[in-house]
Amino acid sequence: MLALIRRNKLFFALFLILGFLLRGYMLKWHFLFQGDSLIYGDLAKNWLLHGIYGVTDGSSVLPVDIRTPGYPAFLAACFRLFGIEHYAAVVRVQLVVDLLTCFVIAAGARRLLSDSAAKVAFALAALCPFSASYSATPLPETLEIFFVALALLFAVAAAQKMRRAPPWDVRHTFALSDWTVAGLALAACIYLRPDGGVLLIAIGLYQLWLSIEFRQSEYIVAMVVLGLASLLPLLPWTVRNWRTLHQFQPLAPFYAEMPGEYVPAGFNRWCQTWVVDFISVMNVEWNVSTGTDGEAVDVKDIPNRAFDSTQQRRRTEALIREYNESLQLSPELDAQFAALAEDRVRAHPIAYYLGLPLARVADMWLRPRTEIFNLELDWWNYQNVWQESAMSLALAAINLFYLLAAILSFRRQIPGSGILWLFILCRSVLLATLANPEPRYTLECFPAVLMLAGINFSPRRYRGTEKDIW
Repeated sequence: MLALIRRNKLFFALFLILGFLLRGYMLKWHFLFQGDSLIYGDLAKNWLLHGIYGVTDGSSVLPVDIRTPGYPAFLAACFRLFGIEHYAAVVRVQLVVDLLTCFVIAAGARRLLSDSAAKVAFALAALCPFSASYSATPLPETLEIFFVALALLFAVAAAQKMRRAPPWDVRHTFALSDWTVAGLALAACIYLRPDGGVLLIAIGLYQLWLSIEFRQSEYIVAMVVLGLASLLPLLPWTVRNWRTLHQFQPLAPFYAEMPGEYVPAGFNRWCQTWVVDFISVMNVEWNVSTGTDGEAVDVKDIPNRAFDSTQQRRRTEALIREYNESLQLSPELDAQFAALAEDRVRAHPIAYYLGLPLARVADMWLRPRTEIFNLELDWWNYQNVWQESAMSLALAAINLFYLLAAILSFRRQIPGSGILWLFILCRSVLLATLANPEPRYTLECFPAVLMLAGINFSPRRYRGTEKDIW
């Protein structure tokens, strides 16, 4: 990769500058600090100042496991270097990391196909507004995308080395080194976001398929190496949770709940019977709380698909009114939402188990991704703010361009690309199970999307030659 950069200095310099300007624009006009950023910042500050991984609870610090410690560790390091709560420095570091990710993605495309694929992938990554936008907010997406790209790069390199050499060849030993690096990158992914383990599942499935296809035990050894490198680093976090919180938790609670906090399973299941888009998450789901920080829900924000009949509409509206009176979802009220959800699931099982999950995944992949750009979420109501609607449609077109470019690469059937497709598929399956379809959850797949898009636009065919990673 370094040789390619030296031969094409002007090309890489030009798109690096353009990528820097794009991210600088995001930092200037779309810096966002709210919600999860506040939680991560509080964890980092308490960890740094008090030596306790926990959240502020009045005048004390309460140990928690609501977030894996990867991103708080990054924030704590930035706070140590640049000052407590110096988030401007944090996002500038993320800007650099995001630009480095472009080179890793290019290296992956080069590994899969050719130098020209690497150049195209680098240009597409540098100009991608979606990953660039998240470098301007204190959230783990930027670091997660970097380590996903790194894991994919070394996993592809290892798979190709093992495919091209007999079992006794020394390249198999080198491949185990690549699997180890990929595993360590996966451990970083999991520490940043627990769902980073989906990539481990995807790579493991690919290794299993290779072991069946080639009937070689070396692939089983590679699976063990990858698994150990990915999961052993989680041991300190697991031990800490056992000793401090007296519970076995190698990742983080599924609903990120505080110790002893009530999880509104009934309300969540009711939401899964009708929620398909992000605006419903913003207007309804995130307003409802079991604590003291709830907000009122406007019944008009609940679409008609949430009701099967006039009677059910009245029943639902009564539950919402009861919640709005106290702004707190009690276990008793949650049980009534659970009963309502059960009726709806019984009436429409195919929609609940298949149709709605597919609709949520489609929304996460295809919506304009306006949540970070200070644009109206209901972008289709162009009569309200037509300028914002036009910008949203432009973002949707860019997003669709990247996805179609990746899909069209499938016709080339490049060795090693199966890892990328399995990752996209496995992550989409996971996202289908969620009740809150947030578009940012698909961003972790963009390293794979960008590598595949680079392959699609490359004029050269795969030559099957051995290439170094860098």
